[in-house]
Amino acid sequence: MPTTDLYRLASVSSWVALVALVLSGVALALFFGGAGEFWGPVNDALTVVTAVALIPVVVTVAVLVAGYGAPWPMILGTAAIAGLILIAAGQSLLIIGRLSLDGSYVTGGIGVAPVLVWLVLVAVLGVRGSGLPTTVGWLAAVVLLAIVIVSVLAVITRGPALWIAGVGLLIALAAWLAGLATTFGERAAA
Repeated sequence: MPTTDLYRLASVSSWVALVALVLSGVALALFFGGAGEFWGPVNDALTVVTAVALIPVVVTVAVLVAGYGAPWPMILGTAAIAGLILIAAGQSLLIIGRLSLDGSYVTGGIGVAPVLVWLVLVAVLGVRGSGLPTTVGWLAAVVLLAIVIVSVLAVITRGPALWIAGVGLLIALAAWLAGLATTFGERAAA
């Protein structure tokens, strides 16, 4: 695939992941807010869309940063893709009733681990301006910080502080994905 086409695909995929992620957050809030069981599978399906849409993003980041930090972008990118596939597969199996909710926590937890390690790489390379705009790197760092805050709060409370932090995480993820989409779009147009 020509690089311009890859950038274009990654830009569209980033926007799709952003929209699916936001809608997934809304569905999750509706589900836990008592709006009905219907919203659980909607959240799960949107999680699948988000995970699949992120695959071209991971590939394109590896292309952009190939000359920096080798061989880590390829190794961690490959691991992140495997994690995204595991997340999508687990959520799909949950939707069709072939995996329990607890089982989906396992596939999701295992799947998200390499994605988080890859995100650390994106933050480090981006902040250093190594193939990615520094804005994208700083946004990735903010996402990681928001994940830590949500994780700590989830141990302490299920109250408003957790919900506020969750919304903050969703906003940080959306801003980071928009930054990536814009970056890829600019590269495609160049």
